[in-house]
Amino acid sequence: MKIKSNANHSGIISSLFDISYSKNDINNLLKKISEVPIAEVEVELDSIELIKNSGLDENILTTAMINYPLGGYTAEYIVDSIKWACENKADVICTNLPLFWLRSNEKIRINNLVREIIKACGKKTIRISLDSDLLSKEEILSVCNLLCNAGISQLKSSCGFTYNSSADVISFIREEFPDIILTVDNNLKGNSNEIDSLFGLGVRYVCAKEPWLYHF
Repeated sequence: MKIKSNANHSGIISSLFDISYSKNDINNLLKKISEVPIAEVEVELDSIELIKNSGLDENILTTAMINYPLGGYTAEYIVDSIKWACENKADVICTNLPLFWLRSNEKIRINNLVREIIKACGKKTIRISLDSDLLSKEEILSVCNLLCNAGISQLKSSCGFTYNSSADVISFIREEFPDIILTVDNNLKGNSNEIDSLFGLGVRYVCAKEPWLYHF
């Protein structure tokens, strides 16, 4: 049975990272968000099937987060994980790129991996996640140019475990790449005052824990 929710979805993404994934936990979570107009539910790979079979409103997208955190896994792992997530009917694919490649400006390797990611995703929405607190503006500029040239329009700026979004970095991305659809994730709870500030900077989506606390 599908759970009914508000058709006018917001820019809030419900992040299910760092919570238990028993059937009862998921059911309790869905009850809390059933009247909340969230846009997506972001989960780890092993929870895609559980969410898909939970009765989630069909208008809420299921986002598979791959290579989390810090982009430390191999290119092969990333591509294989994307293929698996697509086979298991994830709606959005969000993946990091290998952090070492970004820090060492491995443009050819990054470009080749991005092509493999696009091929593996097929018609799925692709969102590339960057740990922006670990990258310089020059490094962010380089990878964003590469992504735009490859036709990828969604970027997730993740501040990792610092629990703080840099308004300067977000403004930089918005000014340099106004057409990028920007998502921010820094482990915020739904009642954080920072969420409204992020939307004010032009962020399209914000990942939040306990999204029902937000003042929709």
